[in-house]
Amino acid sequence: MNAGTPQMSGSDLTSVQVSLAAKSACRSAWFARQGDVIVSPVPIPMDLLHYIGATLKFDPSSVLVLVPESARTSTVLSDFIIEADSIVEQMSRHIAQKTNWSLCPCYLTEGAARLARILGVTLAGSDFALQRGPDLLNRKSHFRQLATSAALPMPSGCVATTSGELFRAVSSLRVETGSVIVKLDNGAGGVGNVVITGMETGPVPGARETRQIDWSSFDPEALWPEMTTPSCRTVVVEAYHPASSMFYLEFEIEENGSIAYINSGNIRLRRSEDRSERALVWTGLELPADLTINDYSSAYGHAYRFVELACALGYRGLINIDAIFTPDGQLLFNEANGRWGGGSVLHSIAVRLLGPHYAHSHVISSVRDVRLSPLPSALDGLANERLLFNNPHDGGVIPLSVDQDAGTVECATIARDRIASRNFEKQLLRML
Repeated sequence: MNAGTPQMSGSDLTSVQVSLAAKSACRSAWFARQGDVIVSPVPIPMDLLHYIGATLKFDPSSVLVLVPESARTSTVLSDFIIEADSIVEQMSRHIAQKTNWSLCPCYLTEGAARLARILGVTLAGSDFALQRGPDLLNRKSHFRQLATSAALPMPSGCVATTSGELFRAVSSLRVETGSVIVKLDNGAGGVGNVVITGMETGPVPGARETRQIDWSSFDPEALWPEMTTPSCRTVVVEAYHPASSMFYLEFEIEENGSIAYINSGNIRLRRSEDRSERALVWTGLELPADLTINDYSSAYGHAYRFVELACALGYRGLINIDAIFTPDGQLLFNEANGRWGGGSVLHSIAVRLLGPHYAHSHVISSVRDVRLSPLPSALDGLANERLLFNNPHDGGVIPLSVDQDAGTVECATIARDRIASRNFEKQLLRML
């Protein structure tokens, strides 16, 4: 569970990125199957692991959870940590009990590839990882370069490596829509993006902050050190377009080079109750994406070309591609990520509970930061309200992870259609 690694998010992680990496570890425990080994940057609560086993029908006591001592202070599994002798020894003892193991890291790093070789287990794309190839698919500047090669529609934009280049880019691109977005090259989770506009507006999607300015006072020398870090001196500048639909498409490139479509989903945001907040609040995802047949077909065709290019480069594993439709119907792609996506866990749960064609009959949504904790109390409350998921026909709510410090639970809802999904969410929020 090596989300938030330096390769993925840069060496200078923000507190928000560290927190997101820690939270994603508990959620990712839902990938577990009978007899697996989980290497996690944070302890997985035993009550959560038992609930996962009960829901997905496997014995949770068969799963070995390893939390490196050195990871407890950083909550990030760096290559140095996962290659430590103590971790290698514990994993070696466990996997010696049976054959046919494979390694499935969130992010395909050099350390993950070396660990697979030490353990003698399968890791698709390991040669590519040893040369830091996956970094090509997790940088915003590289995405623009590769997407141009694959002829994907993108916002007008360019790469800047100095404050002077930043000034020229902003000056030329602001004319197109009246707003620009400046993105840190390796800032995951949107925490490295700032929208600058000359118009009066509230928070907008895709950025940690929206700033209204007088263009004549724009100072690139002040923005440059704020938008870069010692480990990343590159930004991407694009004309900012409003979105009528924000979504992603996820694929998997298998070891033999075949490409499998995995899932799609809408990205859901809302205004904060704190009106001084400069960013929208990410409320969760909804699978599959709510698109017309024509819009889906167009997005799929473009995204597939990009995945073919990633495959030809040598990448293997999950890859998700973010895009929007603008109010006037333009399809624009924003970025790609060669790693687990936000919907990967939801998709895995849905396949195991509903079957591989769940998207034809069900809607899966995630709801973040629900104030229901600890887990036993959340389960009791959901059961009392007849919301707890028991069978596919009735649908219901599944607690995914618990943030004990914040007193919140992330939940998934499983419903027969979007209306039923919204009703589950309303009932869930009414419990607060």
